[in-house]
Amino acid sequence: MTAAAATKKSRTQGRPDSGAGVGRDALVAAAIEELRTTAPEALTLRGVAARADVHPALIRYYFGNKDGLLREVVQTLVDQAQAAARASIESNAPVQAKLAQRLNNMIELTRANPHFHRLVLDKVYGQADANEGRDLLGHMATRGMRLTVAMLHDEPAPALRQVDPRFLHVAMIGLTEFFAGAQPLLQELFGDDADFDDLKKRYVAFLSDLILHGIAAPAEEAPGTPPQ
Repeated sequence: MTAAAATKKSRTQGRPDSGAGVGRDALVAAAIEELRTTAPEALTLRGVAARADVHPALIRYYFGNKDGLLREVVQTLVDQAQAAARASIESNAPVQAKLAQRLNNMIELTRANPHFHRLVLDKVYGQADANEGRDLLGHMATRGMRLTVAMLHDEPAPALRQVDPRFLHVAMIGLTEFFAGAQPLLQELFGDDADFDDLKKRYVAFLSDLILHGIAAPAEEAPGTPPQ
């Protein structure tokens, strides 16, 4: 075997030469950008590679296939969102502000990444029986629950009644995941000229109040109760 042939053989067994300096993070970032205008089922390794200016073989080298890349995208988006939420949860802000910030972050995640929940359904919940899907689901659930528990028990004021944080966690996901994609419904309800950012601000305030106080009217003061 010639030296040139030996060099060629060794290159096929390792990291492709194309895209020198481009690593996993850059490829995941390129996939995230591609998914903002392309549905997951229409995403191609060639399209992601073109955005990252690398050969598709580099993506296969790092992630194996498209499923591997998309699972990495989900984990990256979740990690970024949870890191942003952690800064607020670990602050000295009152629980009302922490809750509002958490809800806002969850809406913004789906607003910036319109296919996020489809990816979660397909690549996490839909593959929960496979090792990769189960591991990612456990990672997401554990870190998300830590944030919810911290929000409830980090010296909240006013005092909160006992609730199951697992149900609260699921409820917050359900209450926020649809809003970013509901613009046609919002326009029907609030008018074509309604401002999405204003509606989001009002919706987050509404949800925060709903979660903290419910929809029951405050009990009337008992007769003879002195004014406060």
